[in-house]
Amino acid sequence: MPLADFLDRSKFTMELLLCCMLFFWPLKKRSHAPWRMGLGFLACVAAVALQPLSSLQFPVGFLLAGCYVLFCCDISLTDALYCMACAYATQHFMFLTHTVIHYLLGRPQPGAEDLGPCYFLVAVVVGAAFYLLFARRLAGDARYHLDTRRVLFSVVVILAVVLVLSLAASRAAAAGNPDLLLICRLYAMFCCLFFLWVQVSQVNQLRLEREVVLQQYLRSQQKDQYRITKENIDIINRKCHDLKHQLSTLRPGGGADRERYLSELEESIHIYDSTLETGNEVLDTVLTEKSLYCEAHQINLTCVADGRPLAFLDSTDIYTIFGNALDNAIESVIQLADPEKRVIAVSVWARGGLLLFQFENYYEQALTFEDGLPVTTKEDNGYHGFGIKSIRYTAKKYGGQLFISTERNLFLLRVTIPIPSK
Repeated sequence: MPLADFLDRSKFTMELLLCCMLFFWPLKKRSHAPWRMGLGFLACVAAVALQPLSSLQFPVGFLLAGCYVLFCCDISLTDALYCMACAYATQHFMFLTHTVIHYLLGRPQPGAEDLGPCYFLVAVVVGAAFYLLFARRLAGDARYHLDTRRVLFSVVVILAVVLVLSLAASRAAAAGNPDLLLICRLYAMFCCLFFLWVQVSQVNQLRLEREVVLQQYLRSQQKDQYRITKENIDIINRKCHDLKHQLSTLRPGGGADRERYLSELEESIHIYDSTLETGNEVLDTVLTEKSLYCEAHQINLTCVADGRPLAFLDSTDIYTIFGNALDNAIESVIQLADPEKRVIAVSVWARGGLLLFQFENYYEQALTFEDGLPVTTKEDNGYHGFGIKSIRYTAKKYGGQLFISTERNLFLLRVTIPIPSK
């Protein structure tokens, strides 16, 4: 087959497949992805070039592109259609950019065989820009979070706009009206760009909506957890208090062995009768809960806290900040082999009209940050990773800020909240 005929039939498909790569790069791949991408690309190009009817290059190209995305990525059919629609908008923008540049430079309109420096420069610049602006921002957790209706609507809109403008451009070219042809192509470029920009905006909006819903759910869970924790600690303290009185009645008249056994028993239950007293009942509850857990797992939790300035904070917000911060610290230090580093320091104080909470602990695992917050390393991240987001959300609720430092394997989390004037 002559090279010109080969390019005429396969150039669109090759461009579309390469644009599909841009948009499925952040998605979850199947096993042996590099081999799949290479062999699948060659198979698709060969199939569209060898099919007998050149008029079918566009529908066959779309079909092969969809199959190519599914062959390379472990995603749903809906996500594959969405990926292909975004890829087509990018491919069409590349094509239009190339033709507009030729028009502005007074050159003949490029054909399928025109693969000069201008073509490759446009492909590289547009591809890199669209990946940074759109492709990597549309995917979250290695997939698209979209419903079927939105995907179908996006596909129909982009195809309809491109079809209408392509017909208008063809008529302008047939009528010998280059100015109208330029206008149609510029408008088509704008529509492709606008389509992708709207997709990114919608994805960001959906992501924020999901985070708000999840924050509300976690807040409800933490409120229930605080209530249960407080009830359990109150019950334990009452039982321990009663046991101490019962033990004291058994002491008179006992021998040395009996006294020793009673002392050991009394000491063993002493930890459960040691509620921290900071001046704030909610803070006392959460610190007592976490201190009991730390004691059972050989973690040294030290606390210097004045809880009285916390009176203006909602009880659930206090539990959210301290519960999440201490859970993250415990999860970090419990992995340390050196027992001397399994230390968590908590400080609470008021200074200069600000309420400050500070949590310090050692860590050894590598940390990755996104949007200023550490990203969870758990594979099944579920609700993980929302702990520090919840702290920042709660701090902002009161006009406060969250600060994180990770110098010399010391993780420091500090929350500052303005104290309202009376």
